Amino acid sequence: MTKNRRLRELIARPEIMIAPGAYDPYIARLVAEAGFEAVYMTGAGVSHVRLGRPDLGLLTFSEMVDQAARIADVVDVPLVADADTGYGNALNVIRTIRAYERAGVSG
Repeated sequence: MTKNRRLRELIARPEIMIAPGAYDPYIARLVAEAGFEAVYMTGAGVSHVRLGRPDLGLLTFSEMVDQAARIADVVDVPLVADADTGYGNALNVIRTIRAYERAGVSG
């Protein structure tokens, strides 16, 4: 079963899906190994780790896609990721979604 299909199943069930936040591959792996069924890439956490700054929109599209790809690569559970505001207008949102999908993000 693909991670995307698994995420759809988790969302469809009556129980609440718990997806602890992770900001890097190591923490994401710990979340998955602890038995959680999904991981959430937190934009604030990524900003704290990569820049040492609060989430003020300083991280770029490519930095977030790169971090998402690194996280998705090490876990066997679905990754739900913060995509900020989509990085611009409607066309940018489409680009962001496609890049996140290529990176292995499920939602």
